[in-house]
Amino acid sequence: MISVIGPSEVGVRIDLGTPSNSWSFRNAYAGTLDLGKRIENVQARRTNELIPVKTVAAGEFRSEATANTLSYTVKIPPVRPGDLAHISWSTQDRGLLMLADLLPESLATGGRVSVDFNLPKGWVVKSPSKDGDSFSQSELDNAVFLLGPAVRSSSKSIEGLELRLIVDGAWDFSDKKVLESAGKVLDWYFKLIGFKLRSKPTILLAPLPASNSDARWKAETRGSTIVLLVNPHARFKNSIGQLGIIFTHELFHLWIPNSLAFKGDYDWFFEGFTLYVALQAALKLKLITFQEALNTLARVYDSYLSYSDNSTLIEASESRWTSAVPLVYDKGMLVAFLYDLTVRLESGGKMSLLDRYRGLFNHSVDEPANANDVIIRMLSSSPATEGFATSYILSRNRIELEKVLTSFGLQLNLEGSTSQLSVRKDLTDPQRQVLRSLGYRR
Repeated sequence: MISVIGPSEVGVRIDLGTPSNSWSFRNAYAGTLDLGKRIENVQARRTNELIPVKTVAAGEFRSEATANTLSYTVKIPPVRPGDLAHISWSTQDRGLLMLADLLPESLATGGRVSVDFNLPKGWVVKSPSKDGDSFSQSELDNAVFLLGPAVRSSSKSIEGLELRLIVDGAWDFSDKKVLESAGKVLDWYFKLIGFKLRSKPTILLAPLPASNSDARWKAETRGSTIVLLVNPHARFKNSIGQLGIIFTHELFHLWIPNSLAFKGDYDWFFEGFTLYVALQAALKLKLITFQEALNTLARVYDSYLSYSDNSTLIEASESRWTSAVPLVYDKGMLVAFLYDLTVRLESGGKMSLLDRYRGLFNHSVDEPANANDVIIRMLSSSPATEGFATSYILSRNRIELEKVLTSFGLQLNLEGSTSQLSVRKDLTDPQRQVLRSLGYRR
């Protein structure tokens, strides 16, 4: 039973199927630390007998004898905006609860459990699986619940698969428009990859609780669920267009990495390369213009130039959550850009990076292979890209776009306060083919 006690506190009572005297809670996730310190007032019982419990460390508890009932409270006030899409929190208006940081790890990583909610009067709770106050959940690490007095849901069929939307808050756009925007992106990726998702995708959209923050939105894709928190005070020129751009990134994670059983640190690919794929999707779906795509790449290069780089992409992935710089994102996206240009030039504009993704899903998606080995082999599958991984993925050398882009018909001006990426005037026919395949129309 999960009970909402107050604006920033929930109570949890667990009837243990197997008696235990030891419980460990998740202490870190996605760069958020000290989650175990939120667990308080832990009590263990055997039938009606109260058993003393000792705190061993933050989020680590032991009792003197085995118990069949465990209860405790969890303090979950909103924290840093960057953490809000990743961990549980609640306010007086709504809550976002995730079983992975509310339950002991032995349960959160185990089998199916039944979860009941005790909510304030007038509140409802919805999850990707169903609506109501009682849930039977498997894959607990990805179980997410949105609760509050005005939570609502709707759905839309895309390629025979239900796309579910759970929304809280008042917005300047309709729920129907959100579904249409996400549906277009989802449909495009279905056709691109050719692999049908096994679970229905769900989008949870709610206001970002840190409304005084400069953050405009925060998101995470867990399993088949996209958690999207938008600052209600952020000003977008086109709110639905902005949501569409967000969806190009987050919805792609339903496939990569969430539909793959790969092992290892390959954040450079499923984050950095996905940023570039999302840019291409936004361009193809006419959410942005060709020049806006070039401007985005120039901004990413400026960010990359602002810090030192002495790591391979694989090393950067291993230290993603402890690094102070966004190397996985910036360098990964720029390397994807160069790879895409290389494939397009080799094929006369007939092939691109996007065509390589089908190969990942021709590989057994359930096989827990080493991700870096499989992906590098896929990226090295043509004569022009045979040595690409050695030069850009496995190398510690800095990327120097200004030295390599001219061969593709692009030029980079670094003289101003910000870099300017543009098309050269003296294009060769092969370069024109490459750029036209990217979206250039002159």
